[in-house]
Amino acid sequence: MTFSLPDFDYGILAWFGLAPFLFVLRQGSVIAGAVFGFIFGYFYGLGTFYWLPLTEDVSFPQFLFLILPAFSLYYLSFGLLYRLIRPTTGPWIIVGAPALWVALEYARSNLFFLSMPWNLIAHSQYRYLPVIQIADITGVYGISFLIVMANQFWSQMPDLFARRRLAPAAFNGRAKGTNWTARFLPLVLVMGFTLFYGRHKLAAPDSSEHLRVALVQANVLARDNMPIAEQKEHLMAYQRLTREVASEKPALIVWPAASLPAQFRFRVVRRAVREIAREAGTYLLVGGAGVEKFKPKKDGQVSYSNSEFLIAGTGRLKKRYNKIRLVPFNEYLPLKGKLTWPRWITTLKKSFVPGKAYTLFEVSGVRFGTPICWENMFPDLFRRFVRDGAQFMVSVTNEGFFGRTAAPYQTLAMNVFRAVENHVAIVRVATTGVSCNINPSGKIVERVRDSDGNDLFVSGTLVRDVPLFKAKTFYTMHGDIFAFAATGASSLFFLISLYSRWRLRFRLRA
Repeated sequence: MTFSLPDFDYGILAWFGLAPFLFVLRQGSVIAGAVFGFIFGYFYGLGTFYWLPLTEDVSFPQFLFLILPAFSLYYLSFGLLYRLIRPTTGPWIIVGAPALWVALEYARSNLFFLSMPWNLIAHSQYRYLPVIQIADITGVYGISFLIVMANQFWSQMPDLFARRRLAPAAFNGRAKGTNWTARFLPLVLVMGFTLFYGRHKLAAPDSSEHLRVALVQANVLARDNMPIAEQKEHLMAYQRLTREVASEKPALIVWPAASLPAQFRFRVVRRAVREIAREAGTYLLVGGAGVEKFKPKKDGQVSYSNSEFLIAGTGRLKKRYNKIRLVPFNEYLPLKGKLTWPRWITTLKKSFVPGKAYTLFEVSGVRFGTPICWENMFPDLFRRFVRDGAQFMVSVTNEGFFGRTAAPYQTLAMNVFRAVENHVAIVRVATTGVSCNINPSGKIVERVRDSDGNDLFVSGTLVRDVPLFKAKTFYTMHGDIFAFAATGASSLFFLISLYSRWRLRFRLRA
């Protein structure tokens, strides 16, 4: 399952890689299921987040804290609950297993400050466009459901073949538990509908309306307390590239998150940005000067927000968006005032100020939203910009601290799903890569590369006519209804299991 995710990208493995785990879960007790689930989650976390201790300022204890309570416990819960409901679900396990998996993925993605919507099993399919188009109805969780359903079917093959050898005469389907149709037909129907829907969506015509947007990847990183000379050199790197793309007359030029070397209110930064915008003669979107992720905020500093600023071609500040969902332990302190966190988890003393509004920017009559870094992982937050009227989206991020690891490709996969869920084009702009254009079907159309094909730690620009859409998808309008339904179904299976066990104990006592 680790190899199915970026940057290994062997997505085909996801369709059967989980089957041995499901098979093993059915062989032992409920407690054994919990143990196997924890072991699976622990090594799955180590394999998919192997890069995290390699990043600056993330210690190995912090890494283990992430993998144990914020990741592995969900799979422990899956192993326990799967083994608990299995005896009472019969052939319905083909639906029960994926429903339970989706319920726990949704919990993992939305559980307060422990939310970790990173490396969901569906993210392995970001390159398989016909499969993932159904996300504009079900969200990313619908693809997870389908993958687990396929794995549940494959995990039952040894059982079915064993029963056939033991009772060949009864294998015509009359014997309990040996009916292949009850297991295979639901998978065929769901997969068939998914692929049919995907082909239909991919064949739909493109929008006739476009907006020319340029993105700039300067491959320079801001840091705290940069001297004035370094700040000017930093801004000149963006200025040179902005001049290049300005000649192609874009309506909007985008710099990545944290592209400014100091806060926008500082005179040197504010004056330079306004001059660059006036020279380009077009709108310029720049990232506010928040500290780098994983960098502690220093005592005595005034709290501020992580922001995006839209500057008009006249040099005037038009609008500002303040990041709503902050990174726990790095931009805000969870349970502040109620719990004191040890220094090996965080050294943050004061939290940034979160934004409150899903601000939409407007250029040439076209509206767009710009979630910042961490926010792009949360589908419900992302969709609200589109629901409120965004015709395309700008995803800005600062990922230079990840280094040359799988992390930028894993966040890229999430952006692909955000595009499909809302059928909206995304201009993705990163400080060091991967910067690219993603069309509303989730296809990565073009990315910044150097002459050797590298897309990380390179500088460059892209100018493209971005398609505009006003129609809203089912997911955009209604959100995670599919995940709620899966959670309800898994809860029902759990209650039936408890009731069956209670009845059995009552009969034995009688």
